[in-house]
Amino acid sequence: MKKVFLTCAVIAALVILSCKDKSTTSSDSETRTETSSKETTTETSSSENGVPSFGDADVQAYVESYESYLEDYKKAVESKDMAAFPNLATKGQDLATKAQEVSGKVSGADAEKLTAYMMKKAEELQELSKKMME
Repeated sequence: MKKVFLTCAVIAALVILSCKDKSTTSSDSETRTETSSKETTTETSSSENGVPSFGDADVQAYVESYESYLEDYKKAVESKDMAAFPNLATKGQDLATKAQEVSGKVSGADAEKLTAYMMKKAEELQELSKKMME
């Protein structure tokens, strides 16, 4: 449950940061942002494993480590391996720290991609948590 809350908190922080960027841009910048969003959709759908690519290497590393965390979590849920959860909790805390570091580095277009990615993954994590309760 802590992991779900932590993930939601990270997503909320990213949404707030990305919204903050939008409110300070001019109408010309908004036009550029909309154009980038259309390009982002193409990039996201063309990636092989559903992981979008980002311009910043730190953001990309964070997303890849988050993807690894989700895979480990999925394996633990499917096998109902309760011994794996303490390690996953530690990894989740490390990811939360990385998320705070990354949130300051993410650009406007990357922030939108990251927010969409994190929302999608939060839903997957919620489904896995529900599955664990069954």
